Amino acid sequence: MKNILKAWLKKNDLTADPNDSIAVVSSLGSINKKGLLDVIKADGLELSIETLDDVITRYNRYAARYAASGWNVDTGLVYLRPIITGPFYSKRVDPLKNSIYVCATQGIEIRKELKQTEIEILGEMPDVMSILQVINMYSKVADGTITRGHNVQVDGTYIRVIGEGATVGVYLENAEADSHVKFDAADIVVNDPGKLILLVPADLPEGLYRLKVVTQFTGGNKLLKNPREKVFDQILTVL
Repeated sequence: MKNILKAWLKKNDLTADPNDSIAVVSSLGSINKKGLLDVIKADGLELSIETLDDVITRYNRYAARYAASGWNVDTGLVYLRPIITGPFYSKRVDPLKNSIYVCATQGIEIRKELKQTEIEILGEMPDVMSILQVINMYSKVADGTITRGHNVQVDGTYIRVIGEGATVGVYLENAEADSHVKFDAADIVVNDPGKLILLVPADLPEGLYRLKVVTQFTGGNKLLKNPREKVFDQILTVL
């Protein structure tokens, strides 16, 4: 079965060539483990949801445990490789500068699916608010991580944070608990229509978060009457 990946074309603002565009994936939403379990069950699997959940949970736990212990782990879906980030000045581990991170790269199952995937261009991207990528400026990569006490760059469209609405601002919403952190205005270092640079609080608890931008920005002189918001599709890991 072929996969169809739909995308919009957006002018590449990094070049002066008017014909240079980039493709922005049109997200279909998010699916979690429970959703995948339901799909697998509906596909005719005879195991119960509870048994399947237990098997997957154990598999993930041991894959993570081996990766965290120094093994390079091939899960079939992804390759996991542990690395240690940050500089070592005193030849000792400094918890404020050093942390453990596991790199994940696509494995054989993903490569198989990509070979069966076609790109469908939907046309020019409408002038609407979007978040295209989040770059960890400490590690210099857009790998889904952000580092406490360091800057993160958010690239998108119509994301300038402006307006007097009570909800206007940038948030990190905990994906595992009903809580969130709102960035102080002083921690929005760059506030442009296509780029935000944020200073991540040093005391932000580690975990999984969703980035949300709320603004009344329109691109013109007038502001929206009611704020609009955009949540980044990818869940971010705070290190």
